[in-house]
Formats: sequence, C-alpha cells, structure tokens
Amino acid sequence: IMLATAARSGAAAASPVTRTRSQLHGAHRASAAARLPPHQSSRSDFAVLASSSTSQRRWRQTLGGTLRADSQRRHGGAAAVTRAGGQAPGPLNDSLDKSAVRDGVGSEIATNDAAGNVNKEAVVLEEEAPANIDPQQFLWSSVAFYLVMGGGAQLASSALGVHPDVYDGMQAVNLDAASLWTLPLLASLAFAITQADRFEFLSEVRDIFKVSVVPSLAPLGLGGVVLLSLGAGVGEEAFFRGFLMPFADGQLARLGAPDQAASAGVLVATSVFFGALHAITPAYFIWATGAGLLFGLEYMQDGLGTAAFTHTLYDFLAFGFILVSWPSDEAGDARELPPQGTSKDGGGSDENKR
Repeated sequence: IMLATAARSGAAAASPVTRTRSQLHGAHRASAAARLPPHQSSRSDFAVLASSSTSQRRWRQTLGGTLRADSQRRHGGAAAVTRAGGQAPGPLNDSLDKSAVRDGVGSEIATNDAAGNVNKEAVVLEEEAPANIDPQQFLWSSVAFYLVMGGGAQLASSALGVHPDVYDGMQAVNLDAASLWTLPLLASLAFAITQADRFEFLSEVRDIFKVSVVPSLAPLGLGGVVLLSLGAGVGEEAFFRGFLMPFADGQLARLGAPDQAASAGVLVATSVFFGALHAITPAYFIWATGAGLLFGLEYMQDGLGTAAFTHTLYDFLAFGFILVSWPSDEAGDARELPPQGTSKDGGGSDENKR
C-alpha cells in the first residue's frame, strides 16, 4: 500500500520540463522529430514518448542523422509523426497514439541511418523529474503506517468481538503451505519481469517502479527491505484477513445470509478493496485483486499466520528481483551515454580527431 501511495504521489507531483542540447549547423536544419516547442513550459508529444507513460523520469537518448537541406528531409520526422498519429509534434495531445508515433519516428530514424547519416549530429532530450521521497523517511513512515494498521486491527477485533482475534490468528504458521502459496505469485512476478518489453501494460508498471519506487527502496539495504516486507505482510494481512474478513462475514451472518454465499462475497469484496488500495495502473489493480483473492483463500484454508508469512516472503523476494531487474534509470543512462564530445566507440569528437 505504501509503495503504491508513493508511486501515485510521484505521478501527481510530476511537472517535468523538457530541454534540448544540440550542436546543429543551423536552426533550419534541425530535425522536427526531435525539436521541442520554443516555450519550455509545455512538453512535446515526442518528449512524452521519450519519457514513457509516466512522464516523470530523467531520460536521455542520442538521435543520430545528418539531415538533407531540402524541406522534405528537414521535416521528415514531423512527416513520420503525422503519418503515424495524425499530428506533428506540438503541445501535449492526450489523444495521440503514442505507440504509433514511436513506430513512425523510429522508422524515420532507421531510414536516415540506412542512408549513412549516422551520429553526425546529436540532440539530447532531457526531462526533469520530481525529487523522490527520502528513503529513510519512506521506510519509517511505512513502518509506522503498518504498526497502526496491525495494532488497529487487533484493537478493533477485541472491541467488536471478532474471533479469533488478530494476535491469536497469527500464532500458527504452516511453512510448507505458505511456500506453496507463494509459487503462483512468483510465477506472475517472473512473467512481469521477463515480458515487460513485450507488453505495454507491463512496461507501464515497470516504468512507474523505476521512477517512483526503486529510488526510495534501493538505498534501504537488506535490513530496510526485510523491515518493509515484514510490515506489509503482517500489517496488511492483520487488517484485511485478520479483521475485515471475519468481521464482514459475521455481519452478513447476523443478517441471515447463507454461510457459503457470505464467505464468497466477503472474499471477493475484500480482495477488490485490497486491489484498489494497491492500484497504480488498471493492470496492477487486476493483479493486486488476484493476489488478494489468493491471500484470502489461504487465510480461509491455512490460517492468518500462514497468509501473513506468504505475503511477507513474496514481498521480500519481489523487492529483491525488482531492484536487480528494474534498476533506476539514472544509473542506466549514465552507462549508456558517452561523455560529451566523444563517440560511442570511445574515440574523441570529430574536431579532436581532426
């Protein structure tokens, strides 16, 4: 829940400014595909593509190609955008098909490269992102939130006569069952990590994590990740499965609802609520709802302690895999781009070579 909140807060706070740096031989020969509007307060459609769906992260990409002096070549990128999306680059247009524009611009760049116009001019697009939450502040605010969630669930259970209460339910843990319940979650994680480049709904989640989650999570180290996983696993299960499910089930039973229908309805409703609080994209909402169903079924079959252990174990493994597989773009960009004035092959600039 805290990670989803951080991701949504990062998206809401983003007010990026896109800037260009180039060494073009004349303003009239600049590529319209990479050119931004003269006012820096608004972003171009091409910059949206560069920053992906989140529009929050610092992004750098070198575009190569010496363009011909004639108007057609000068505005080839704009023509590609027009063919793909129906409009030339300009102020942000939310109705524009970003995938189509990306394909159109990529095709135009490939055409220039095939003609031998490679890396003679460079335009660097850079988008500023809002500052991420301080990692220590994020950790301790998350721990405090989960303590309140778990403690509040225990107090509410005792006050409202929910049986067994949260503390008693946490006592029994079936490690074998918990490990088996973790397998479908790990399978979904492996699919998301390995297929993120193929499916847009996965790449959208990946980009949000890389921008708003990983920068706050990575500096915490092993101890911080363990503490965060334990807080989420115990705190969320204490509230959703330890208190909310038995409480709602008891209320429906008092109203005369059949036991099986009440249990099924409560399971679905609490799972949807669980998914909604984790939702950072529509696809992630669906996944989190499915995870809530799994934790709810595990609670009903093997008990609250087992469900909390599965949740904690999965979060810990997921954080580890995400930190390794989806590192923040800051480090990736620094590795990909050569120093200014040098080419990718390690040689100096054309002026130095001469």
